[in-house]
Amino acid sequence: MIPVLELVQISTLPDAERELEHLARRYPIIRTRQVGGIEAWTVLGAGLTRQLLGDPRLSNDLHTHAPHAAQSADGPTVLFEQDNPDHARYRRLVGAAFASRAVRDLEPRIVDIARTLLDRLPAEGGTVDIVEAFANPFPLEVICELLGVPIADREVFRTRVENMDSPSTAVRRAAMDAFVAYCANLVDAKRAEPTEDLLSELVQAELDDGSRLSANELIGFGSVLLFAGHVTTAYLIAAALYELITHKAQLSALRADPTLVEGTVEEALRFRGSLLSTTNRVALTDLEIGGVVVRRGDLVRFLLSAANRDPAIREDPHTFDITRSTTAHLGFGHGPHFCLGQRLARQEIKVALTEIVTRFTTLELAVPAEKLRWRASDFLRGLAELPLTYAP
Repeated sequence: MIPVLELVQISTLPDAERELEHLARRYPIIRTRQVGGIEAWTVLGAGLTRQLLGDPRLSNDLHTHAPHAAQSADGPTVLFEQDNPDHARYRRLVGAAFASRAVRDLEPRIVDIARTLLDRLPAEGGTVDIVEAFANPFPLEVICELLGVPIADREVFRTRVENMDSPSTAVRRAAMDAFVAYCANLVDAKRAEPTEDLLSELVQAELDDGSRLSANELIGFGSVLLFAGHVTTAYLIAAALYELITHKAQLSALRADPTLVEGTVEEALRFRGSLLSTTNRVALTDLEIGGVVVRRGDLVRFLLSAANRDPAIREDPHTFDITRSTTAHLGFGHGPHFCLGQRLARQEIKVALTEIVTRFTTLELAVPAEKLRWRASDFLRGLAELPLTYAP
């Protein structure tokens, strides 16, 4: 009998990835129950995941094909909720902007932001929750730079983002509404007076036919960048530090050879990525997946955490090893909706690890590993806090 898994419960386990990979050995596809009680068929293995993430029979447009499961009944247009040809059009413009000078010129600022945050820690050492002091504010500050958020607005911006992670549904909804309203005003400001930032690039970007992104699409881009560029990157930084600190030989190897940092980033993405699963897709027709007939209208999602521990991707998949020579993983998804911001995210994680590891000669968990709290989510995978003892 195919099991039904509560994703929120599995997400809080210290080694959820191992549990999911063990489950994948028995079932290529299972049922999962999400927050709100919605159930979906959920694919576990790397092979099927790679194959089906590009399958046009699975639609990302839940608003049209599965409105009961859409994230919201209204709101801005977001890239990961579109199918072709709209998705391809939107993606071309956003992809070109991510390759623009505005993004390339941001790289030195990423280092500056990291160092400024670390400079605020007591120089003599001590104990700090690195999630609160660094992993959360670092990518958020980078996003503010990327979107061209005025310095005077950034404290309000940060407060709204923090409220979007509130346990209260009412607080989260109010924060999201306020953020969308702020993005709308920011788009208007960039139209009136463009500056050297990614949002200004997108406001002015044109396709071959002269068309531009609508205000709704631009607001949606800002919303997605906030989520994909802030929350997921913050979780990845904390998880990578956690793995290094709990695998002393790997931390020593990185200290001895800083060029291993790129391999460290890739191994962290594979070993304990911040996406537990993808968003839902909806089947446009009956299709067979892993020996199961998925009916038209059924929801389908993919457990990236299980796929990344698939032995088909790595030998000895439950070993954290930054010296591995291969880098294949599904940490940024696969297929047409592969993460557009993956280059920026890699750069941020690389800078974060380099600055922390070179600055502090001592890095230890301040509490036993089993006392750490992992966030409850049917979508994300991340530490709620990471208390560290550090010394220069």
